[in-house]
Amino acid sequence: MTMKFLDFLKYHHIRVLIFDKDGTLTDTSALWLEPTLQVIEALLVRNGMRLNEEKKRNLYDKLGITRSGIIENGVISSGSVRDMLEVIAQFGEFDIEENYRFTVQFFYHYIISNPDKIIALGNVKKTLQQLKDLGFTLALVTNDSNLPTKAVLEVLKVESLFDFIGTTDEFPSKPAINALEVISNEFHVLFHEMIYIGDSSIDEEFACHTAGFVAVVNNEDNENRFKTAFFKVNSIEELIKEK
Repeated sequence: MTMKFLDFLKYHHIRVLIFDKDGTLTDTSALWLEPTLQVIEALLVRNGMRLNEEKKRNLYDKLGITRSGIIENGVISSGSVRDMLEVIAQFGEFDIEENYRFTVQFFYHYIISNPDKIIALGNVKKTLQQLKDLGFTLALVTNDSNLPTKAVLEVLKVESLFDFIGTTDEFPSKPAINALEVISNEFHVLFHEMIYIGDSSIDEEFACHTAGFVAVVNNEDNENRFKTAFFKVNSIEELIKEK
């Protein structure tokens, strides 16, 4: 894979590698369900929203939460904190902005208090360092907020490796391309001199504005997914790991 990927980057004159966070750098299966359920309950209590079981189940359905976990490409898995709060606001009197700070701080403290829940997909730090040593500009664009993103990157010890970090506190959620425009202007690169590396259909849509998409997949993903991806890997480590 190493030569194929690096040859691809060289052939297409790629200068900037942009990464998603959840599901790309980290395995989120053990992370988001517990704190999400906790913060939803806390939000309902602090806002005096007493939902019966039917309404609560409807809320979870809209958020993309089932008894077995978080649905892929649902609000929780692919949306922003504000997306989640907008859904909750449909169920009663609820000030989104007033509850936003509480929510992101809740997630931040949960992550910092439970670093064992942050599981890197492969040797993320080593891989990012190798790519940086090869001269690439590294960026991260996520649909998460700044505080939880900072917490995850601190646990992984990779925050300093990124030349640019874009969250939904600064930019509209993907697939909006505002972050790409800022990266283009800040580093004097064209859209076709960047690629995006992610794990969802929203990431694939976002990547269509760049020179290509690299999909991070799990073993259950079938070949019909991510049809535009130039490469499919189980972790970013595989991109530069000698076979």
